[in-house]
Amino acid sequence: MAAGMFCGLFMSTFFERVRAALASKGYGVLRELGSGGMGVVVLARHVKLDRLVAVKVIRPEMHTAVATERFGVESKTLAALSHPNIVPVYDADEADGLPYYAMKYLDGETVADRVRKGPLGSDEVRKLGRDLLDALELVHTRRAVHRDVKPANIFWDGKSAVLVDFGIAKRVPLPGQPAEQTGDPLTEPGARPGTRSYMSPEQLAGAEASPASDLYAAALVIYEAYTAWHWLEAQRRGWRVWSGIPGPEARVLRRALAWKPERRWPDAAVFRRRLWRTGVWPFQLRTILLTIAGLVAGAGVTVAIGHQKQEGKWPFHPSASVELYVTPFDTIATRGSAVVAGLAGALVRKLIGYPDFSVYGPGSLPWLRRNAALVLRGTVHGVGDSLSVELQIRAGTRGGQPSVISVRGDTRHPDLLVDSLAFGVVRAIWNRENSLDPSLPLGALPQTSAGLAAWLAAERLFADARWGQADAAYAVAEAIDSTCRLCYWRHRQVQQWLGRDPDPALMAHYLPYLHSFPPRYESLMRAVSLPLRARLDTLRRITEQWDDFFPAWFQRADDLYHRGPLVGYARADAVEAFQKTVRLRPAFGPSLEHLTWALTAEGDSSGAWAAWRRLEALGNPSDAFTVAIRSLLRVGYAFRFQDSTAARRVLDSVLVAEGIQRFPQLAAGPRYLPSFDASVGAVAMGELFEASGDRVLQRSGLVAATFGLVSLGQLASARAELGRLRDRFDAPELGLTERELDGALLILGFETAASPSEWSRVAEALARDADPRSTLSEVARRRAAWLLSLASRRLGGADTAQYRALLLGEPLPRPLGRLLAADALAHRGRYSEALQASDTLTELEAPTLSGTVPVDPFFRTVLHMLRAEWSAATGQSRDAARELLWFQNNDVSGYPTRDPQVADVDWAFGTFARWRRAALLERGGRHDEACHAYRDVARLWSRGDPPYRARADSAARRLVTLECKAAA
Repeated sequence: MAAGMFCGLFMSTFFERVRAALASKGYGVLRELGSGGMGVVVLARHVKLDRLVAVKVIRPEMHTAVATERFGVESKTLAALSHPNIVPVYDADEADGLPYYAMKYLDGETVADRVRKGPLGSDEVRKLGRDLLDALELVHTRRAVHRDVKPANIFWDGKSAVLVDFGIAKRVPLPGQPAEQTGDPLTEPGARPGTRSYMSPEQLAGAEASPASDLYAAALVIYEAYTAWHWLEAQRRGWRVWSGIPGPEARVLRRALAWKPERRWPDAAVFRRRLWRTGVWPFQLRTILLTIAGLVAGAGVTVAIGHQKQEGKWPFHPSASVELYVTPFDTIATRGSAVVAGLAGALVRKLIGYPDFSVYGPGSLPWLRRNAALVLRGTVHGVGDSLSVELQIRAGTRGGQPSVISVRGDTRHPDLLVDSLAFGVVRAIWNRENSLDPSLPLGALPQTSAGLAAWLAAERLFADARWGQADAAYAVAEAIDSTCRLCYWRHRQVQQWLGRDPDPALMAHYLPYLHSFPPRYESLMRAVSLPLRARLDTLRRITEQWDDFFPAWFQRADDLYHRGPLVGYARADAVEAFQKTVRLRPAFGPSLEHLTWALTAEGDSSGAWAAWRRLEALGNPSDAFTVAIRSLLRVGYAFRFQDSTAARRVLDSVLVAEGIQRFPQLAAGPRYLPSFDASVGAVAMGELFEASGDRVLQRSGLVAATFGLVSLGQLASARAELGRLRDRFDAPELGLTERELDGALLILGFETAASPSEWSRVAEALARDADPRSTLSEVARRRAAWLLSLASRRLGGADTAQYRALLLGEPLPRPLGRLLAADALAHRGRYSEALQASDTLTELEAPTLSGTVPVDPFFRTVLHMLRAEWSAATGQSRDAARELLWFQNNDVSGYPTRDPQVADVDWAFGTFARWRRAALLERGGRHDEACHAYRDVARLWSRGDPPYRARADSAARRLVTLECKAAA
C-alpha cells in the first residue's frame, strides 16, 4: 500500500512538472493518455494553433544518456516518415530538461482494443492490412525497421489504420553496406527489443530484427483481426486454425506466416497487393481452382489449368533436399496440457538441424505442394499423464500408403517423447524400403536396422556440433555396418573440423562407391579433391544448380572461410555463404559455430552475438572438444569487443570451467585468437600460459604472445618474447625464427628506418644458419638459405649462389625455390611472368605445406606481399588488393601447439597487409573498404612502437579526410 501511494504521489508530482514545462513551450496539458516503457504520453492543446496534440515526454527513471539518445532517434525517425498511415510529428524540443515531441492526437481505439470485442469483418481487415503494409513499405524503403508491430501500436477507426510508437525502431544497412555503419549501438548485444509474442521465429532463435520480421508481425496482427485469436493460441485449435478466414486471404496469410523468412512474401508491397487483390473475384476464382487442383491431384488425377499440367512437379522446381511439412496435431481425450499443445512445434525444433532436411512447422503448409514434399500429420491420445502419439508421413498431397510412427510416453518427460518422435520420423524417411523421396542418398545408407540406428544417432550429434561424440558415433556406425558409405563421408567432415588430415581409410570406403550417391552428392564428393581454385569454382556451380543442396553450401562456406582468402576471396564471402546455410538449416550447429567465428573476426558484434545465442540454444555440450570450441568462441568474442578487464574475466572463468584444463590441445587456445582479429587476447592468454608450470603451455604461449605483439606493432616486445622462447627451450631453430622475422620486415619494407648495418647483421646470422657446418637440420638450413637469397637480391649483399644450391634438394612442389625464381623475374621487371610463375603457390594449403613439404612459416606472408607488389607494378591494383586478403584465412595444420606455423605469421602480418591495402583501395576510389582497413590499422597499431604508432596516426587522419563513418 505504501509503495502504491508513493508511486501515485511520484507520478502526480511528475505530471505537474510536465504541465509546467510544456506550458513554457505553448502547450496546455489536459490529462495523461498513457505510459510506456520509455515515455509518458499526455493530451495537450497547442495554444497558438488551437489544436489537440499528443505529447510524449521521456519518463524520469529512463532519463539516461542512452535513453535520451534513443528518444531523439524515435522523434527523428517519425519526422522523416511522412505518410497518412504513420502518426505525424509536429514538434520536438526539450523543456525544463525533459526531452519531448508532439504528434497528432488519435482519438480512437487501437486494434488491440477492437479485437477484444470480436473479429473484424473481412473488408475491414483487408483495409487494415493494406494501410499497415503501406506504412511498413515506406518504413523499409527508408532503411528502418519498426521492431514492435502489434495490435496495441496500431490505431483503427474502421476506415484507416495508423502505425505508432517507433521507440525501438532501428536502421538497417543497404545491400553490400557494412553492418557497423547502420547497426543499433543503443541496444546491448543479445538483447531482443520488441514484444516477444509478436516476434518472428528467427528473432526468437536469436537473429536480428529485419523487414521480414516486421512483415511476420504484420501477418500476426492481420490474423488476429480476422479471428480475435492470437496466432499462438490458435495453434491449439488444430484444424480450426483457419476457420473464419476466407480461402483467398488464408492462402496469402499462410505464406506470410511461413516458418522461414525466405518462404514469405518478399516485401511489404507484394504482401499488400496480394492481400488487397483477394477481394477481386478473378483472384478468388484462381485460388478456388488451385485448391480443387490440389484435392484432385491427391486422388491421382491429372488436372490442366491454363497451359500447365499437374505432373508430379508442377508448379514447383525440383529440390535438392527433403521438405517436410508438420501440420498441427489432432488431440483426442486429452486435458489440453501445455505439453500436448506444444508437441508439434517441439518436434519441428528437434528436426530442423538434420543436414538433408528442410522442416516447416504448423502454419507453413500450403494447399498444394509438389509430390516430392512430405507432409506429417499427428494424432495424440491421452489419459491422465499418459500419451500415445501416432504420426503419418505421406509424399505430397498424393494418396497412397503412408509411413506410420507410433510412440508412447507421458507428460512428465516431454523431452524423451519428442526425441522418440524425431528419431521415428527420421528413420521412416531414411528407410531403404521407403520411396518417399528419391533425392536422398538411400543407396549409401546402412543395410541393417542396427546400422541405421547408429547412423541416425551420429547424424544428430553432427547437427548439434558435438564433435567428439559425433566422431565416436560415426565410428560405431561404421563398425556395425560397413555398407554405410555416407557414414564415412560425414565422418571425414567431422575429422576435418577436429583438425585431422584426411584419413585414407575413410576415403577408401566411399570414393570407389560414388555411383551409389545421387548426382549432386557425387559432384560434391568429387569437388573436394580438386585444387583450391577449381574446388571453389565447382562448389559454386553445384550450389547454383541445386540452390537448396545444403551439404554443398556448407562445404563451399567452409572452404571460403578457411582457405578462400589464399586465392583472393574475402572473409565476407564466407559469411554470406554461411548465412545461406543458416537460412537452409537454422539449427545446424557447425554453421552457427563458423558464423560466430567469422562475424567476430569481421567486427560484427551484434551478428556474432546472435549466432552465438542460436548456438547456445542447441544445449550444453559434454565432449571435451566441443566444450573447448565453445569456450574459444566466448574468449574470442570478449577480446574482440570488450574492454581488457571484462575480457580477462571471461578468460579466467573459461579456464576454471569443468574439463577445460584436461583438454589435450589446450595449448592451441591463444594461437587461435588472432583468427578472431583479437591479437590483444593472444598476448594476454599467451602470457598467462607462459607463466604456468606446464612446458607445452609455456612454449605455445610464448609463440602466441610473440606474433600477437607483431600484429600490434610492438616489435621490440615481440623480439624479447622470441628471445625468451629460444633460451627457455634451447631450440636453435627458434633462433632462426628471430632472424626470419627481421629479414621479412626488411624485405617487405616495414623497417626502412633501420641502419644499413642492420641488414648486414641479419645476413651474417642467416649465412651461419645456412652453412653446412651449422647444427640446424637440413630443412632449417634451407629456410635460412631461401630468405638470405631473397633478401640479398633486394637489399644488396654478397653472392648467395652457394646457399641457393641448398634449395635444389627441396622436395616437390618446391615452393621456396619457385618463389625465389619468380622474384628473379620480377627483379628484371618481368612482373607478369613472375605472377604466372608463382600463381599455383597460392593454392598450397597448410596441411600440405607442413605435412609432406616442410616450409618456412614466413613463406605465405612473403609470397602474397610480393605478389601484391608485382600486381601493383603492372597496374592491376584490384588484384594487388585481393592478394592482401590472404591473412583472413583460418588455415592451420592440426593443432598449433608447438613451433610457429604459416598461419601464425599470416595473422601477425594482417595489420601490415591492411596498411598497404588501404592505400590501394583509396587510390582505386573504393573508399568504404579503405575506411574499414584504415580503421583496423588505427585500432591495432595505436600502442605500437613509434614507427607503427605513427602509421596508426596517419590512418586516423585518413579516416577524417575520407569522412569515414565511425564504427558501430
